[in-house]
This record gives sequence, structure tokens and C-alpha cells, in this order.
Amino acid sequence: MPTESEEGREHHRGPEKGEAYGVAAVTQALSGIDFPASKEEILQQAKGHEEIHWTKDKTVDLSSLLDQTGQDRFESMPELVEVISQSTREEKPV
Repeated sequence: MPTESEEGREHHRGPEKGEAYGVAAVTQALSGIDFPASKEEILQQAKGHEEIHWTKDKTVDLSSLLDQTGQDRFESMPELVEVISQSTREEKPV
């Protein structure tokens, strides 16, 4: 039986409407960035969006995510997302 606070609310997994986590939050934060771009150019253009919501309860620094990739230049957003995805599978984000 649902508690009073649960009545009338649907329970769902994932972020609330309008929020993104993980690599989706990266693409959201970097929307409008021109590629190809170096790590420094990405960080410069991402001013104000340096903190990425990795999970509901955890934020990570964009600079740390980029450092984890071991790359200094990215040719496209899809490449950046793929490299971040691979590096975070190998080790958890800092």
C-alpha cells in the first residue's frame, strides 16, 4: 500500500523531466560547441557548465572526464561521447 506521499505519483527510473545524467548530461552541457576542438577549447566554451550530473546524487567535473579520456583533441561530439563512455566503463568517473 503506497504511503501518503506516494499517492498520485508515478514512480519511474531515470532523471526527472528536463534533467540528464551521464553522457547525456555531457552533450547537454556542451550543446553548441564547435568541433573539432581541443580539451582546452571545450572547457573554455563550456564555462558555466563544468559540473556534470553523472548520477542523481553525484556530479563530476567536466575537466576530470576529459582528462580520463587521455585525448587532447576531439573531432566531433559523437567521438567525444564515445571516448568518455569507454573511459568511464574502464574506471569510474572521479
